[in-house]
Amino acid sequence: MISNKDLVEKTKPILKDSYLQVFVCLFLASVLPQIFLSISPENILLNILSVCVSAYIQVGIALYCLEIYKGNKVGFSTIFSRFNSFKPILFMLLFVLAILIGLTFLIVPGIIIALMYSQVFYILAEDPDIGVIEAFNLSNQMMKNNKWQLFMLNLEALLYLFIGVFTLFIWWAWLIPRYSVAYSGFYLALKNED
Repeated sequence: MISNKDLVEKTKPILKDSYLQVFVCLFLASVLPQIFLSISPENILLNILSVCVSAYIQVGIALYCLEIYKGNKVGFSTIFSRFNSFKPILFMLLFVLAILIGLTFLIVPGIIIALMYSQVFYILAEDPDIGVIEAFNLSNQMMKNNKWQLFMLNLEALLYLFIGVFTLFIWWAWLIPRYSVAYSGFYLALKNED
C-alpha cells in the first residue's frame, strides 16, 4: 500500500494549476446543504432536505475527486451528476446510523465503524448500480488492515487544517483540494490492492 506521504505528494502535479478551482468547487458543494439549514434551522422538512442534498453531494464530491486524481478534466457539474437515484440517501442513512450505534458504545467503536465504511461513497461514485449492502461489505473488506493508515491521514489533515486557521484560512485553499484528492488516491490504492 502506498504511504500517506506519497499519496499527498502525488496530488502536487495533479493539482498543479487547479488548486483554486478545486477548492471553490469543494467549498461551494460543502456549503450548499448549510444554506438550507440557515433558512430555518428548526424546520424538520428543511433538515431532512439538507441531509438528502448532503448525501448526493458526498457521492458527487467522491466522483469529482476520483476523476481529478485520475487526471481527467471535470467541472463543477460533476458534483451534481449523481442526483438520479435514492441510493445516496440510503448510503448516508446507513453510514450515519452505523456510526451513531458505534458512538453509543464509546467513541472508539464509532471511529472504527466510520473508518470501516469510509469507502462506500467512492464505491457508489464509481459503480452507481452496486447494491447498498454489497458496497458496505466491500468497504469493510477493503479497509481490513488499512484503518490505521486512513486514521493517520485524517489526523494529519485535521492538524494541518487547524494550523491553517492561523493563516486566516488562506492555507485551506491549498490543503482542502490536496487532501480531498489524496483520499481518492487512497481509495484507488485500496481498490488496486484488492
